[in-house]
Amino acid sequence: MSAKSHTPPRLLIPAGFGFSYMTIRLVPENGWGPAAVVGLLVLVLILWGPAALKWACKDLAVRRAAKKKAEAEKKESGK
Repeated sequence: MSAKSHTPPRLLIPAGFGFSYMTIRLVPENGWGPAAVVGLLVLVLILWGPAALKWACKDLAVRRAAKKKAEAEKKESGK
């Protein structure tokens, strides 16, 4: 599956967040809290990581193109 066609499973989103919330909320005093927070972060990375990478790559490409265009215009006006 590529980042272009990535869509998170619709049932996993509320189930994952609901489970993480319940784990954090009902945490016993034996260290489940940090594990639940890490699990929630991993869930977020799995669901939206590919889309974030795609957005970042596209943004970098647009910035590079704009920079090249500005440099070319600067050279043209300097001659």
